[in-house]
Amino acid sequence: MFAGISLNAHAATPLTESTFTEIINDAKVVTATTQAAAPAKTNELFKAPDLVRTGPASRVELTAADNTITRIGANTVFTFESSGRTIDLEKGSILFHSPPGKGGGAIKHGGASAAVLGTTIIGAILADGSFKIMVLEGQCLVTRRDGTTLTLNAGQFVIIPPDGNNFGRGILNFNIGELASRLLLLQGFSHPLASLPAINDAIQQQTTNFGNGIGGPIAPFDLVGDGLDLTGGNLPPGANGDLFINYVQQPVSPTKGTAP
Repeated sequence: MFAGISLNAHAATPLTESTFTEIINDAKVVTATTQAAAPAKTNELFKAPDLVRTGPASRVELTAADNTITRIGANTVFTFESSGRTIDLEKGSILFHSPPGKGGGAIKHGGASAAVLGTTIIGAILADGSFKIMVLEGQCLVTRRDGTTLTLNAGQFVIIPPDGNNFGRGILNFNIGELASRLLLLQGFSHPLASLPAINDAIQQQTTNFGNGIGGPIAPFDLVGDGLDLTGGNLPPGANGDLFINYVQQPVSPTKGTAP
């Protein structure tokens, strides 16, 4: 399976380590060689190929030397690859932001990958193994196994099925402000995300678009929030079951190409 999100990134500094800048509740570092687990510590340097594993109601923020930020949610397992700028997401949810000009990065799951440059995205593994990709601000290119691509803009998401052979129900829209107000990967830390101004700009632009009658229809919030940690309680796994009955989605016009 290969599916991905990609924007060109050239001569980027490798993203193979980051420092724990905030730890909430239960987070452990699992040593790759021995599989021994030890509590993660604030200001401690985390390096590939070790793993980070969070427990229930837990969150972690890591910040790289170039100010690339990785935030992971509850019940998540991830690591950095030993070269390049790729994050391996085994399960759970992740928010990734790389400042413009810093080389972006990629989120990978079971052969599927999502790479961005100077934008803020969310990746989540759903209960059935699908890979959900959302754009909070900026733009990204999603590529499936056969090289077919589609572009996601702020306020759009796609759910790639476990086999990676199609784009599921295609490009879907979500209300950025509604999600941002409940998303613990944004709201659940002691300090604001560095890209929050850009996210607020995206919210304002989307609000303007709504006022002009464009930017919809919006997917049901149960589907938007599925797989994510939200204030007011989490949605049940697999909540996207039958929510698309009578739901009209945005058409998709895929193109052929290969992700950089």
